[in-house]
Amino acid sequence: MKILVTHSGTSGVTADTAGRIGRVLTGLGAEITVLPMSGVTTVKGFSAVVAGCMEQTGGWMPEAMEFVRRNQALLKKKPFAIFTIIPSLGMDKGAESRMVIMQYTAHVRGMVHTVSEGFFSGEADSREAAMPGERSKFKLRLLLGLLREAEGRGHSEAETWAAQLHEKLVRLSAR
Repeated sequence: MKILVTHSGTSGVTADTAGRIGRVLTGLGAEITVLPMSGVTTVKGFSAVVAGCMEQTGGWMPEAMEFVRRNQALLKKKPFAIFTIIPSLGMDKGAESRMVIMQYTAHVRGMVHTVSEGFFSGEADSREAAMPGERSKFKLRLLLGLLREAEGRGHSEAETWAAQLHEKLVRLSAR
């Protein structure tokens, strides 16, 4: 499976998150290309696309919305997943907050159906690199299907989401 992971901007937390998602998908056997949206000339040739953006004034940044508009016809023909970095997300994760957050990507969903959406605070988990070998153990448990939801919390939410997305993409490609 050949997957494009793209992000708005060329550096920062969104690029870092895209890189972590790409590494998880690569570790699970997918062929991954990670590029900033400004470097994507076409989405042709990819079996799926994952796009990410930093939330800006309650929505996606103009660069990211333009990427979706420009590629809308092709994105409608393949699995398309999105992630949004919301710096204030760590403060409140209640149901009311979730309803507001879902509005941030309503315009994207209005143009292209998404198979999965991830919302992340953009903060790396402080325990992520705490013990030598922990990331390898995490990947092994992931590959063997032994990762429970609570265990994934010790690693970034983006990595756990990427692993779940991979399972979904494998199921979709088997159809």
